[in-house]
Amino acid sequence: MEARAGMLAQLFSRATDKVRCREARLSEEKGRLLRGTKYCWLKRPENLTERQAARKASLMGEHLLTARACAMSEAMRAVYARPDRESAGRELDRAVSWIMHSNVPEMKVVARTVRKEREGILNWFSRNATNAILEGLNSVIQSVKRAARGFRNVDYFKTMIFLRLGRLDFSAQLAVSSATH
Repeated sequence: MEARAGMLAQLFSRATDKVRCREARLSEEKGRLLRGTKYCWLKRPENLTERQAARKASLMGEHLLTARACAMSEAMRAVYARPDRESAGRELDRAVSWIMHSNVPEMKVVARTVRKEREGILNWFSRNATNAILEGLNSVIQSVKRAARGFRNVDYFKTMIFLRLGRLDFSAQLAVSSATH
């Protein structure tokens, strides 16, 4: 399976938010510091508003686990900025090593996933391919399944999938059938 940048970004975002929530519950002081900062940590730096960027910059100096988790997410984004597979592999290994040696358990779970999917992540650099097409097809198949509220016959289900995914053009058939009347 080709691992996608979006899937990894989602894993890192969820882990970062879990760290933020856990850290906010640790003490009242940290809770006050982290209140209202969810999107400061989850957005890409270039998408932050000026206010969010200033708030994030001030919090980065507070020795927060959330700041460390955010830096780990940005280190993972740096992997995809690499020009080739070899340098991306080195950057990926360095980021995973750093995360695994940190004291942020939520991020360690993500690092294990990244380690397991390493080849799929790096395959993106050699093929520029993802499983996005398969995910799109699966989405259409699931919508067919939901629209029918279940099929009694697997052959009917297959036929509906082929009709929906085949993007068949029935306009010529309709023109011929209506011309005879």
